[in-house]
Amino acid sequence: MRSDIFQEAKRRIDRRRMEHLTEQSRRMDEIAENLPEVSRIQRQLAMTSAEICKLILQKGEDLQAGIARIEKVNLDLQAREKELMTAAGYPADYLELTYTCPLCKDTGFVNGVRCRCLKEEMQRLSVAELNASSPLTKSRFEDFDLSFYPDTVDPATGQNPRLFMEKVLRYCRQYAENFTSQSPGIFMYGETGLGKTHLSLAIAGKAAEKGYTVIYGSAQDLLRKVENEHFGRAENERTLDMMLEADLLVLDDLGAEFSSSFSQSVVYNLLNSRIASGKPMIVSSNLTIQEFNEKYSRRIVSRLFSQLVQIRFIGRDVRQLKRQREARG
Repeated sequence: MRSDIFQEAKRRIDRRRMEHLTEQSRRMDEIAENLPEVSRIQRQLAMTSAEICKLILQKGEDLQAGIARIEKVNLDLQAREKELMTAAGYPADYLELTYTCPLCKDTGFVNGVRCRCLKEEMQRLSVAELNASSPLTKSRFEDFDLSFYPDTVDPATGQNPRLFMEKVLRYCRQYAENFTSQSPGIFMYGETGLGKTHLSLAIAGKAAEKGYTVIYGSAQDLLRKVENEHFGRAENERTLDMMLEADLLVLDDLGAEFSSSFSQSVVYNLLNSRIASGKPMIVSSNLTIQEFNEKYSRRIVSRLFSQLVQIRFIGRDVRQLKRQREARG
């Protein structure tokens, strides 16, 4: 992963440690002012190492007996400290230094190896950069206007588009509300301009608000990025790995990308790997079933239509209807 990503992640980890040290210092000052006896005990406890060194150098007392005596004094002091703290209404561990990551104590490394927290921070930064130009916050469920869908039966589908899309909206809302990293995947398909991108973005936004890592992008942009990295035409940013590892992957407008054996293999890898690992993805496409069969291998089509929850979108092009409505004032 790029060095600037690592350096920024390390800076954030270091900042956490400094914030915890600053907070501990503030608490020490607070206790020194309100409970001076506790501060005196803290100073006595801090002298333990010096007392043991003195004991070793003097050699006038049996070493084991001397250490046992110092340990007893320390235990008595610690008990007295807790007694004073709790009596004054403070938690017994109020003065202890806490860490965001107890494993590495906010250093970013454990035994010289990158800690999980540092890797996760690097992953978050990489995902944020990948999503920097995506409209993750621009589409909400509240803005999905059902009035653009005809309220009469469509002879071609035998469905009332408004009632049909009301059910679709309800399902997507519930999916977002109950989303976890083990939720089922979704395949949204239908003609252009029917709201697939809007609802997939709304779900992605809710998942991101819950703290899940979300990668959103058009199939065309993401697959081109993966291809450029694979063939050395761009710096390796692990785009494919991030797409495989994210809690939610939203692959928008599948079918608009340039078709090649490489892009087909990446699409299959994404579908197969995420389905096998139980990680959800939302795929949207404007292609018809016939066009899918013509463009993609049977393995890809099979996973899209049998392994993901199918959501069909019907109606008229909402974007075109919006422009007409705006033109009329």
